[in-house]
Amino acid sequence: MNFKMKSRILKSVQYIFLTAVALICIFPFVYAVYTSLLHKSDIDKLVSFTSLTLENYIYIFTKSDIMRWYMNSCIVTFSIVAGNLAVNTLAAYALARIRFPGRNFFFFMILGMMMIPYQILIIPLFRMEVKFGWLNSYQGLILPFLFQGFLVFLMRQFFMTIPDALEEAAKIDGLSKGAAFFRIILPLSKAGIATQIIYHFASTWNFLVWGATFVNDKNYYILPVGLNTLKNTYFEYPGYTMSGVVLMTLPIVLIFVIFQKYFIQGIASSGIKG
Repeated sequence: MNFKMKSRILKSVQYIFLTAVALICIFPFVYAVYTSLLHKSDIDKLVSFTSLTLENYIYIFTKSDIMRWYMNSCIVTFSIVAGNLAVNTLAAYALARIRFPGRNFFFFMILGMMMIPYQILIIPLFRMEVKFGWLNSYQGLILPFLFQGFLVFLMRQFFMTIPDALEEAAKIDGLSKGAAFFRIILPLSKAGIATQIIYHFASTWNFLVWGATFVNDKNYYILPVGLNTLKNTYFEYPGYTMSGVVLMTLPIVLIFVIFQKYFIQGIASSGIKG
Protein backbone atom coordinates (compact mmCIF):
# COMPACT_ATOMS: atom_id res chain seq x y z
CA MET A 1 0.00 0.00 0.00
CA ASN A 2 1.60 3.28 -1.11
CA PHE A 3 1.71 6.52 0.86
CA LYS A 4 -1.05 8.19 -1.18
CA MET A 5 -3.46 5.32 -0.51
CA LYS A 6 -2.66 5.38 3.23
CA SER A 7 -3.28 9.13 3.29
CA ARG A 8 -6.68 8.72 1.62
CA ILE A 9 -7.70 5.98 4.05
CA LEU A 10 -6.60 8.10 7.01
CA LYS A 11 -8.57 11.10 5.74
CA SER A 12 -11.65 8.90 5.18
CA VAL A 13 -11.42 7.58 8.74
CA GLN A 14 -11.08 11.14 10.05
CA TYR A 15 -14.11 12.35 8.10
CA ILE A 16 -16.19 9.38 9.27
CA PHE A 17 -15.17 10.03 12.89
CA LEU A 18 -15.91 13.76 12.66
CA THR A 19 -19.26 13.08 10.99
CA ALA A 20 -20.21 10.65 13.76
CA VAL A 21 -19.23 13.17 16.45
CA ALA A 22 -21.20 15.92 14.66
CA LEU A 23 -24.30 13.73 14.47
CA ILE A 24 -24.03 12.88 18.17
CA CYS A 25 -23.70 16.57 19.06
CA ILE A 26 -26.57 17.73 16.86
CA PHE A 27 -28.99 14.95 17.79
CA PRO A 28 -30.33 16.60 21.01
CA PHE A 29 -31.20 19.77 19.09
CA VAL A 30 -32.84 17.80 16.26
CA TYR A 31 -34.84 15.85 18.85
CA ALA A 32 -35.92 19.10 20.52
CA VAL A 33 -37.07 20.57 17.19
CA TYR A 34 -38.93 17.38 16.26
CA THR A 35 -40.66 17.09 19.65
CA SER A 36 -41.65 20.76 19.57
CA LEU A 37 -43.56 20.10 16.34
CA LEU A 38 -45.54 17.12 17.65
CA HIS A 39 -49.14 17.09 18.78
CA LYS A 40 -49.73 16.05 22.40
CA SER A 41 -50.98 12.66 21.33
CA ASP A 42 -47.91 12.01 19.16
CA ILE A 43 -45.22 12.51 21.80
CA ASP A 44 -42.50 9.79 21.63
CA LYS A 45 -43.85 8.59 18.29
CA LEU A 46 -42.49 8.76 14.76
CA VAL A 47 -44.95 10.63 12.57
CA SER A 48 -44.99 11.81 8.98
CA PHE A 49 -44.02 15.32 7.97
CA THR A 50 -47.67 16.21 7.35
CA SER A 51 -48.52 15.43 10.99
CA LEU A 52 -46.13 18.05 12.35
CA THR A 53 -47.72 21.19 13.75
CA LEU A 54 -46.81 24.64 15.06
CA GLU A 55 -49.50 24.59 17.74
CA ASN A 56 -46.94 24.27 20.55
CA TYR A 57 -45.21 27.48 19.45
CA ILE A 58 -48.55 29.26 19.06
CA TYR A 59 -49.54 28.20 22.55
CA ILE A 60 -46.23 29.34 24.05
CA PHE A 61 -46.47 32.77 22.44
CA THR A 62 -50.13 33.30 23.38
CA LYS A 63 -50.33 31.69 26.84
CA SER A 64 -46.97 32.56 28.40
CA ASP A 65 -44.81 35.67 28.92
CA ILE A 66 -42.07 34.42 26.60
CA MET A 67 -41.84 37.74 24.74
CA ARG A 68 -41.20 39.50 28.05
CA TRP A 69 -38.56 36.88 28.92
CA TYR A 70 -36.98 37.36 25.52
CA MET A 71 -36.85 41.12 26.00
CA ASN A 72 -35.29 40.76 29.46
CA SER A 73 -32.69 38.31 28.15
CA CYS A 74 -31.84 40.61 25.25
CA ILE A 75 -31.41 43.62 27.56
CA VAL A 76 -29.25 41.70 30.02
CA THR A 77 -27.21 39.78 27.45
CA PHE A 78 -26.44 42.64 25.08
CA SER A 79 -25.61 44.98 28.00
CA ILE A 80 -23.20 42.45 29.53
CA VAL A 81 -21.59 41.59 26.19
CA ALA A 82 -21.14 45.27 25.28
CA GLY A 83 -19.77 46.08 28.74
CA ASN A 84 -17.34 43.19 28.63
CA LEU A 85 -16.15 44.11 25.16
CA ALA A 86 -15.23 47.56 26.45
CA VAL A 87 -13.81 46.60 29.85
CA ASN A 88 -12.02 43.39 28.87
CA THR A 89 -10.55 44.80 25.68
CA LEU A 90 -9.21 47.99 27.28
CA ALA A 91 -7.86 46.11 30.30
CA ALA A 92 -6.18 43.55 28.06
CA TYR A 93 -4.64 46.27 25.91
CA ALA A 94 -3.21 48.01 28.97
CA LEU A 95 -1.74 44.74 30.27
CA ALA A 96 -0.27 43.82 26.89
CA ARG A 97 0.99 47.10 25.42
CA ILE A 98 1.40 49.68 28.21
CA ARG A 99 4.18 49.47 30.77
CA PHE A 100 3.11 50.70 34.21
CA PRO A 101 4.02 49.81 37.82
CA GLY A 102 2.24 46.67 39.03
CA ARG A 103 1.30 45.44 35.56
CA ASN A 104 2.43 41.87 36.25
CA PHE A 105 0.76 41.93 39.66
CA PHE A 106 -2.61 42.83 38.15
CA PHE A 107 -2.16 40.21 35.45
CA PHE A 108 -1.50 37.46 38.01
CA MET A 109 -4.48 38.69 40.04
CA ILE A 110 -6.65 38.18 36.97
CA LEU A 111 -5.20 34.69 36.47
CA GLY A 112 -6.03 33.96 40.11
CA MET A 113 -9.62 35.10 39.59
CA MET A 114 -9.95 32.55 36.79
CA MET A 115 -9.27 29.79 39.32
CA ILE A 116 -12.19 30.73 41.60
CA PRO A 117 -15.33 28.60 40.94
CA TYR A 118 -18.32 30.82 40.30
CA GLN A 119 -20.39 28.85 42.85
CA ILE A 120 -18.26 30.38 45.61
CA LEU A 121 -19.35 33.88 44.52
CA ILE A 122 -23.11 33.29 44.74
CA ILE A 123 -23.54 34.13 48.44
CA PRO A 124 -21.23 37.21 48.48
CA LEU A 125 -22.88 38.58 45.33
CA PHE A 126 -26.35 37.92 46.72
CA ARG A 127 -25.51 39.79 49.94
CA MET A 128 -24.07 42.65 47.90
CA GLU A 129 -27.23 42.84 45.78
CA VAL A 130 -29.42 42.88 48.89
CA LYS A 131 -27.32 45.67 50.42
CA PHE A 132 -27.48 47.79 47.26
CA GLY A 133 -31.17 47.05 46.65
CA TRP A 134 -30.45 45.46 43.29
CA LEU A 135 -32.63 42.37 43.62
CA ASN A 136 -35.34 42.16 40.92
CA SER A 137 -33.66 44.76 38.72
CA TYR A 138 -31.68 44.97 35.51
CA GLN A 139 -28.66 46.48 37.23
CA GLY A 140 -28.53 43.49 39.57
CA LEU A 141 -28.32 41.16 36.56
CA ILE A 142 -25.84 43.31 34.62
CA LEU A 143 -23.40 45.33 36.73
CA PRO A 144 -21.70 42.47 38.67
CA PHE A 145 -20.83 40.71 35.39
CA LEU A 146 -19.19 43.46 33.33
CA PHE A 147 -15.76 41.86 33.67
CA GLN A 148 -14.48 38.41 32.75
CA GLY A 149 -10.94 37.41 33.72
CA PHE A 150 -10.64 34.69 31.10
CA LEU A 151 -11.52 37.08 28.29
CA VAL A 152 -9.02 39.65 29.56
CA PHE A 153 -6.38 36.93 29.42
CA LEU A 154 -7.49 35.86 25.95
CA MET A 155 -7.40 39.41 24.57
CA ARG A 156 -4.05 40.15 26.23
CA GLN A 157 -2.50 37.15 24.49
CA PHE A 158 -4.09 38.23 21.23
CA PHE A 159 -2.77 41.81 21.48
CA MET A 160 0.73 40.48 22.14
CA THR A 161 0.71 38.79 18.71
CA ILE A 162 0.31 42.18 16.97
CA PRO A 163 3.74 43.62 16.00
CA ASP A 164 4.91 46.64 18.02
CA ALA A 165 6.14 48.17 14.77
CA LEU A 166 2.57 49.06 13.79
CA GLU A 167 2.10 51.30 16.82
CA GLU A 168 5.57 52.76 16.41
CA ALA A 169 4.75 53.69 12.82
CA ALA A 170 1.46 55.23 13.95
CA LYS A 171 3.32 57.27 16.56
CA ILE A 172 5.73 58.55 13.91
CA ASP A 173 2.71 59.58 11.82
CA GLY A 174 1.45 61.64 14.74
CA LEU A 175 -1.21 59.35 16.20
CA SER A 176 -1.69 59.26 19.95
CA LYS A 177 -1.80 55.99 21.91
CA GLY A 178 -5.60 56.08 21.98
CA ALA A 179 -5.93 56.90 18.29
CA ALA A 180 -3.54 54.08 17.39
CA PHE A 181 -5.62 51.68 19.48
CA PHE A 182 -8.94 52.57 17.85
CA ARG A 183 -7.68 53.05 14.29
CA ILE A 184 -5.05 50.28 14.02
CA ILE A 185 -5.07 47.75 16.87
CA LEU A 186 -8.83 47.36 17.23
CA PRO A 187 -9.53 46.69 13.52
CA LEU A 188 -6.83 44.00 13.62
CA SER A 189 -8.50 42.38 16.63
CA LYS A 190 -11.71 41.20 14.97
CA ALA A 191 -10.92 37.56 15.74
CA GLY A 192 -10.48 38.24 19.46
CA ILE A 193 -13.58 40.43 19.64
CA ALA A 194 -15.69 37.82 17.81
CA THR A 195 -14.44 35.16 20.22
CA GLN A 196 -15.49 37.35 23.15
CA ILE A 197 -18.94 37.86 21.64
CA ILE A 198 -19.56 34.16 21.03
CA TYR A 199 -18.20 33.05 24.41
CA HIS A 200 -19.96 35.67 26.49
CA PHE A 201 -23.22 35.65 24.56
CA ALA A 202 -23.59 31.89 25.03
CA SER A 203 -22.75 31.97 28.75
CA THR A 204 -24.92 35.02 29.50
CA TRP A 205 -27.89 33.88 27.42
CA ASN A 206 -27.92 30.68 29.54
CA PHE A 207 -27.84 32.71 32.78
CA LEU A 208 -30.07 30.33 34.78
CA VAL A 209 -28.24 30.20 38.15
CA TRP A 210 -27.70 33.94 38.46
CA GLY A 211 -31.12 34.78 37.05
CA ALA A 212 -32.88 32.45 39.49
CA THR A 213 -30.78 33.71 42.43
CA PHE A 214 -31.17 37.46 41.96
CA VAL A 215 -34.75 37.61 40.62
CA ASN A 216 -38.07 36.37 42.00
CA ASP A 217 -40.27 38.91 40.24
CA LYS A 218 -41.71 37.40 37.05
CA ASN A 219 -41.47 40.80 35.32
CA TYR A 220 -37.67 40.45 35.43
CA TYR A 221 -37.43 36.77 34.53
CA ILE A 222 -34.88 36.10 31.83
CA LEU A 223 -35.50 33.37 29.29
CA PRO A 224 -33.84 30.40 31.10
CA VAL A 225 -35.71 31.19 34.33
CA GLY A 226 -39.00 31.68 32.51
CA LEU A 227 -38.57 28.43 30.58
CA ASN A 228 -37.85 26.64 33.84
CA THR A 229 -41.23 27.77 35.19
CA LEU A 230 -42.74 26.66 31.90
CA LYS A 231 -41.24 23.20 32.37
CA ASN A 232 -42.63 22.98 35.91
CA THR A 233 -46.07 24.07 34.70
CA TYR A 234 -46.27 21.83 31.62
CA PHE A 235 -44.07 18.90 32.63
CA GLU A 236 -46.67 16.50 31.19
CA TYR A 237 -46.45 18.21 27.78
CA PRO A 238 -42.85 18.01 26.49
CA GLY A 239 -43.87 19.77 23.27
CA TYR A 240 -44.34 23.07 25.10
CA THR A 241 -41.01 22.75 26.90
CA MET A 242 -39.15 21.76 23.73
CA SER A 243 -40.64 24.73 21.89
CA GLY A 244 -39.12 26.98 24.51
CA VAL A 245 -35.77 25.17 24.25
CA VAL A 246 -35.68 25.67 20.47
CA LEU A 247 -36.56 29.36 20.79
CA MET A 248 -33.83 29.77 23.38
CA THR A 249 -31.19 27.96 21.31
CA LEU A 250 -31.74 29.74 18.00
CA PRO A 251 -30.08 33.07 18.98
CA ILE A 252 -26.92 31.23 20.12
CA VAL A 253 -26.77 29.32 16.83
CA LEU A 254 -27.28 32.58 14.91
CA ILE A 255 -24.49 34.39 16.79
CA PHE A 256 -22.11 31.48 16.23
CA VAL A 257 -22.91 31.32 12.50
CA ILE A 258 -22.25 35.06 12.15
CA PHE A 259 -18.92 35.07 13.99
CA GLN A 260 -17.65 31.52 13.50
CA LYS A 261 -15.03 32.43 10.89
CA TYR A 262 -13.21 34.50 13.53
CA PHE A 263 -13.71 32.10 16.44
CA ILE A 264 -11.06 29.48 15.65
CA GLN A 265 -8.58 32.16 14.66
CA GLY A 266 -9.10 33.96 17.96
CA ILE A 267 -8.64 30.84 20.10
CA ALA A 268 -5.59 29.70 18.11
CA SER A 269 -3.81 33.03 18.25
CA SER A 270 -4.47 33.68 21.96
CA GLY A 271 -1.57 31.50 23.08
CA ILE A 272 1.07 32.19 20.44
CA LYS A 273 3.05 34.74 22.44
CA GLY A 274 3.34 34.83 26.24
